[in-house]
Amino acid sequence: MLMDAILKKEQLGAIVGQPHVLDDAASLDGYGRDQSLAPALKPWFVVRPGDGAQVQALVAWANQTRTPLIPVSSGPPHFHGDTVPSVPEAVIVDLTRVNAIRRIDPRNRIAVIEPGVTYAQLDAALAAQGLRIPRPLAPRANKSVVASLLERQPTLIPRFNYNLPEPLRTCGVVWGTGELAFTGEAGTGPLSLDDQWQRGLAQVDPKGPLATDLMRVVTGAQGTMGIVVWASVKLELLPAAREYRFAPGQSLGELVDFCYRLERTRLGDAVEVFNAAQLAQLAGRAAAAVAATKRKLPQRA
Repeated sequence: MLMDAILKKEQLGAIVGQPHVLDDAASLDGYGRDQSLAPALKPWFVVRPGDGAQVQALVAWANQTRTPLIPVSSGPPHFHGDTVPSVPEAVIVDLTRVNAIRRIDPRNRIAVIEPGVTYAQLDAALAAQGLRIPRPLAPRANKSVVASLLERQPTLIPRFNYNLPEPLRTCGVVWGTGELAFTGEAGTGPLSLDDQWQRGLAQVDPKGPLATDLMRVVTGAQGTMGIVVWASVKLELLPAAREYRFAPGQSLGELVDFCYRLERTRLGDAVEVFNAAQLAQLAGRAAAAVAATKRKLPQRA
C-alpha cells in the first residue's frame, strides 16, 4: 500500500508538478468532509492541474490506474456531499488553478472562462467592459461560475433565460474516456478555441454538435460524466443606473399579487420576496448583526 502510494504520487507529480500534489493532513481533511451529512472519507491525494491538457492527462492516468477522480472547482465551504470521496483511494482534482478568462466578446455578449474562475473574478473583469453575468442568489466570492451553472443553480433574472442551463452555452469536456470534446456549435469546429476564433466562431449556440445536445449530459452530473475545462457563458449589459425599492407586505398573498402586477409591466430586472429572517441573514454575517437587522425590518402583523 505504501509503495503504491509513493508510485502514484510520483506519477501525479510528473503530470502536474510535485508542488501541486498534496497529501498533508490539512489538505486531505479539507476534502474529507463538508457541511452535508455525507460520510467522512479522506481522499488519497489532492492534485491541482494548471490547464486543460493536464486535466486530460490526469483522466488518462486515472483510467490506466483505475483511480476515482473527484473534480472540484469552488473554494470552501462545500455543502452537497459531491466533493467528499465515496470510495477509498480517490484523488481530488482541484481546478482552482485553471482560472483564466479566455475571452470577453462584447459584440456577441459571450465570455469564455475556465472552471476555476469565480464570480468575484468574473464580475470585476466584466464590469470594466460594461457587462455582467446573471447570478444566483448571493454566491460566495470563491464560488466557481462554471460549477454553479453545471449544478443548475437558478439565476435571479428569469427573463434572460432561454434554455435550462442558461447562461451556460457551450463547453469543452474531457470525458471519462480521456477524450476531449466541445459541445454546442463549438463541436462542429476544430478542437482549438484559438482556431475557432480565427474563423469567426463565437461559441454562442448551445445546441450541437449537429443533431446532438451533449450539454445536457454534463449539466447536473456532478463531474461523473467528464471534467469541463472551459465554458462559454452569455452576458448582459451592466445598467448605467440602478435603483432598489423595498415594498413591505403583511401577507404572502398580498406580495404575490404585487409581483404579478409589477412583472406584467416588466419593471425591474429582479423581483424577490423574503421574510424578515431571510433578508436579515442575507444582509449580515455575525449573529448579532442579523438579529439587529431583523428587529429593524417590518414584521408581519
